[in-house]
Amino acid sequence: MRLSLLGLAAAGLVLAGCSPIPAGAVDAEAYVCEPGTEGCEEIRPIGPGGTIEVDMGSFFFEYIDGIAVTGEIEVIAHNVSSDYHNIEFIGAAEGSSFMGGTDGDAVAGAMGNETGEGVVALFPGTWTVICNVPGHREAGMETEITIYATEEEADEALEEFGPAGPHEDMDA
Repeated sequence: MRLSLLGLAAAGLVLAGCSPIPAGAVDAEAYVCEPGTEGCEEIRPIGPGGTIEVDMGSFFFEYIDGIAVTGEIEVIAHNVSSDYHNIEFIGAAEGSSFMGGTDGDAVAGAMGNETGEGVVALFPGTWTVICNVPGHREAGMETEITIYATEEEADEALEEFGPAGPHEDMDA
């Protein structure tokens, strides 16, 4: 036992003396990309995108139409209530836009009985969608929308689920 402890202590001393960390490395700061620097561009989804149409109302979303593939996706949101509502895709690529002006991170928003449109850049996967008006998400305005990786996957979903995709029963 005593020899094992001595061997372990000796190995520790040898390793401590062979540290590959150069002097001053502890104080180094992370590299920050300046806008426009080659190799520092933001990674954005590339693909044909598509169109998604949603009804939104007093504390619900109802997926109406559209099977979308990764890329820039047009979002058409019909507000079927009298209060203002909007749509935010949690984690959407920076630069996604709300055509009616700025509305925080919302992609589309509309006053009562109006329609809002916007464009959101999304990678393939299932995305959480909320209304970011204070209290609306907590009251039930949250759902998920699937974005497909390829047009073939989107076509298979269209054949299996119809124009509303797998979201037809996803009222929040």
